[in-house]
Amino acid sequence: MKGKGSAGWMVVVSGFLLLGGCIGTGSHKAALNSQAQQIEASLDATKNERDLLQQDVKNLTQELKKTDSALADARQTNAKLQGQLEDLTKSRDALSAKVEDLGAARTDLQKRMDELTTLRDQLQTMVNGLADTRGSLERQIAALTKARDAARADAAGAQAKISQLNEKVKTQTQQMIELQAQMAAIRSVLQQVQPKQE
Repeated sequence: MKGKGSAGWMVVVSGFLLLGGCIGTGSHKAALNSQAQQIEASLDATKNERDLLQQDVKNLTQELKKTDSALADARQTNAKLQGQLEDLTKSRDALSAKVEDLGAARTDLQKRMDELTTLRDQLQTMVNGLADTRGSLERQIAALTKARDAARADAAGAQAKISQLNEKVKTQTQQMIELQAQMAAIRSVLQQVQPKQE
């Protein structure tokens, strides 16, 4: 706007000077022509400046549009990043809760492992005691088996002796029967002989 005002003012001044030149003398006209040329040169320079300023404004407008677009993209990206940050915060909180739960579960598991270790030690002690008891029982069984075998051998020997004694008793019984028969025969003979002696 300022450039356009300056250009209009110079055109008006140039017009007055040209009109004045038509009325004045030749030397005065030459001076006016020189001034008019200077004004035209200044006007051309002003136009060039105006064009440069308009180009600068155009460039600045384009840069401003690019900046606004970049700012809108940055805001959109910031909004996305903010959403992602909120999601990550929620995920972090959820993971923290899970980590706390896992810590509690690990503590419980450690307690159970300690209890199981204690039970294992107790069972190992019992197993060792049972092993000792089994060894003692095996020794007792071996001794009882040996005693049983000896008793069987003694019983077999006693049975053989009993059989021998039975046979001996039978023989002696038979002999006693025979002796009794002989004694009866002798008594009978004696009874028969006694009357005759009388």
